Order: sequence, then structure tokens, then C-alpha cells
Amino acid sequence: MMSRFLLLHCLILISLFIAAAAANTSSTITDRDGLLALKAHITHDPTNFLAKNWNTSTPVCNWTGTIPSQLGNLSSLQSLNLSFNRLSGSIPSAIFTMYTLKNVSFHENQLSGQIPANICSSLPFLEFFSLSKNMFHGGIPSTLSNCTYLRILSLAYNDFSGAVPREIGNSTKLKILYLGRNRLQGGIPRELGNLTKLERLQLFENNLTGNFLYNIYMPSLIHNVLTSIIPKEINNFINLKELHLHCNYNINFYLSLNDFSGALPKEIGNLTKLKHLSLDHNRLQ
Repeated sequence: MMSRFLLLHCLILISLFIAAAAANTSSTITDRDGLLALKAHITHDPTNFLAKNWNTSTPVCNWTGTIPSQLGNLSSLQSLNLSFNRLSGSIPSAIFTMYTLKNVSFHENQLSGQIPANICSSLPFLEFFSLSKNMFHGGIPSTLSNCTYLRILSLAYNDFSGAVPREIGNSTKLKILYLGRNRLQGGIPRELGNLTKLERLQLFENNLTGNFLYNIYMPSLIHNVLTSIIPKEINNFINLKELHLHCNYNINFYLSLNDFSGALPKEIGNLTKLKHLSLDHNRLQ
């Protein structure tokens, strides 16, 4: 009797799995047919983009799209979030002229292009700006410092090159600054010490050299070449909660396994919230 019960139970489970898979397939087909119907009503596709991407020979979950410039006509829009899609191409210039925008996120797409130099002139109220995990290139505009309300700037996992603009130190409302996994070069500007509200900073996997300033939340400077003494500007980070240079994820301060030399500044003693300090495997004197 027990074996029959178990067999019946297994058959029911198998039936439920088959039904779920069939429902999922049916839903996917319905989505595909709906999008193809939309495609059929589009009369002008100058780049032939939809013809190359939206068809029955490609799984619907792999279809890609572009950002229409008509979004720039939404004159009262304050938040635009197109994250986690398969968007490709560049961001239409009209998006960067939407005066009312406060929050903009294109996180994790396949977008490319450069950040307009006049972005803050057109988006003066920008508070949140994320282009992370795309294929953007070029330099990081120093004019981003003109976005005086900017609190979160995330440009990690792209192909940005050049120096970290020292003018970013003027963005004194910044709480999060993610610049990791790019091709940034040169030193870390001491002007970043002006960002007293900063809570998290990522600079890992770039080509940065010279003075270490600080980084927060992630192993932020790993795979860079940092050899100089820690500057006393670190004393300015009164909101510092997490600082990582090595591969750790603790609420600690890790500067291990680098090539720091010289003496520690006495001001480091003012970090009253610090719980753990690790400076092993360096050349401190």
C-alpha cells in the first residue's frame, strides 16, 4: 500500500511539473506573438533593427531592443529605470535633456556610447545616475560635479578610461561612488577627501596608481597598484562604516597585502567607529 501511495505521489508531481512547463511555454509563445503583432504595426524602422532581432527563429528571451528617442518628450518625468533588459545601441541624446529627471538607471544592459559633457546642464536635479554593467567608453566628464544634488553615481563594469576627475570631490552630497572594473588610470585624487558623506566607494580592477585614499563596502582597490602612504584626508570620512582593500566582506578596515610604506598618520586615531584595522604584509615603518 505504501509503495502504491509513493508511486501515485510521484506521478502527481511529474504531472504538475509537465503542466507548469507547458504553461510556461504557452506564456512565452503568447509573449512572442504579442511582440510580433506590435512589430507588424511599426511602419518605420530605418535601421531594420526589428527585422534582424524580432523573429520566430530567435527565442523571445534573447530579443534585444533600443531606447526610442520619443521618451525625451515626457516633459514631467522624474524617474527613468530601464535596468536589467537587453537594450543595445546608444542612449538617445533627448534622454539627457529631460530637465525634470532625478533618477536615471540603465544598469545591466548592452548599451554603449559616452556620457555627454553637458549632462548636468540639462539634468540639474539629477540625484541617482547608473550606467553600470554596460559597454560605455570614453572619459568620465569632470562636469558631473555640476550635478549638485547627485547622491549615487554608478559607472562600474564598463570601458571608461582616463583619470578619475578631481572635480568629483566637489559633489559633496555623494554617498555612493562605483567606478570599479573600468580602464581608469592615474592617481586617486585627494579631492575625494571632500566627500564627507560618502559611504561606499568602488575602484577595484582599474589601472590606478599612487596614493590610496579610501574605499568602502567592496574589495574596492584590488587589482590596482597602490604604493604610497595613506594620506591624512582619510580623517574626513566621518560616516565611514566599511573599508576594504583586500578580498574581505566584513565591517572592518583592511589594508593588507599591499606595498604601503612610511608611517601612519596620527589622524587615523580619530576613526571612532572603527572596529578592526588590518595592515599586515606591508612595508610600514
